[in-house]
Amino acid sequence: MKKISLNKILMLLLFASPMSLGAQEQAVPAEHNVLTPPEITPKNPDATAYRFYGEMGGGGSVYLNGKDQHKYSDGTYIEGGLEIKHGNWFGLIYGEGWTVQADHQGNAWVPDHSWGGFEGGLNRFYGGYRTDNGTEMILSMRNDSSLDDLQWWGDFTPEYGYVIPNTRDLTQAAKIQNLTGKFRYSVTAAPESRVDESKALLHFGKYDRYSDKYTYRAMVNGYTQYDLTEGLTLLNGLELTDGTGQLFLAGLQGKNLAGRIWHHTGKGDGNHPGSESGMMVSAMAEAASGLYLSTAYSYAEHHLDNAADTTTSYAQAGIWYEYYGGRFATALDSKFYMSNDNTGASNSVFLMQYFYWGKS
Repeated sequence: MKKISLNKILMLLLFASPMSLGAQEQAVPAEHNVLTPPEITPKNPDATAYRFYGEMGGGGSVYLNGKDQHKYSDGTYIEGGLEIKHGNWFGLIYGEGWTVQADHQGNAWVPDHSWGGFEGGLNRFYGGYRTDNGTEMILSMRNDSSLDDLQWWGDFTPEYGYVIPNTRDLTQAAKIQNLTGKFRYSVTAAPESRVDESKALLHFGKYDRYSDKYTYRAMVNGYTQYDLTEGLTLLNGLELTDGTGQLFLAGLQGKNLAGRIWHHTGKGDGNHPGSESGMMVSAMAEAASGLYLSTAYSYAEHHLDNAADTTTSYAQAGIWYEYYGGRFATALDSKFYMSNDNTGASNSVFLMQYFYWGKS
């Protein structure tokens, strides 16, 4: 199999994309259902403003082949939180819960089985101070890392976009960022983090052990974004960890076309140590008001230390339709693995109905 040169792909994105992207008309990307906390403004400088917002979704995936062929994997969830702002100070407490499919032996996350319970907890709990020029300093007991904030950046598809192997949910962490202007940045630092659900501030559900398997090494990650021109943004990202390697990320996103490449020196394929190099390109078009058609291709090579190397390669086609002022959305996504993929993963189709509140 002929290897794909990531350097050539990056050069293509950096030099070919501005010509094709600059002439595109304004369109709202049909991205993943990531609801940015809405801006709230107190009625007067001495008042405290509150906003409750969130979302819920019903649906999931059906596998088209493999050992779980024609089986349904549920993804139903609900999440919501309270944002507070007082002068330059702000905070957020945000929780999430989701259904769990379980078999008769009590094993959770088993496709094609009935509802076995409900689990969840807090996934954002932080406070911070925002200066008049937009710089935010945040301390958290539960929060996303800077690169996790951009997990779906450069991906216009509704659900199945490639998950870049950066550190995600953190407990104790510090973040500094400024997301205003043409040049933006965000940096997060955290000590080693062991998530113990039994000691969580909010804990429920007999299957609520999901986070117990995560132990994060001490880390720092962050990114910079620069608007090369209106509607065309350059991204650079970096993650440094204490013992699990480094991640290098670059990307370019326009109004209708985007791409990103990455290399991680220590994540392998998630199950075996090694390195991972990958790329993803994505495109989107607004077919009608609120109706977005999207597609993407993802490719990653996993060079493993103690197992045979593997290749992930798949294409996507998706539809996102939002209506009633963005309070409702319906998403359809599909994932089909290419002939050069040797992971043995299954093709699948995703369908989800969303409802949002507190967006305005």
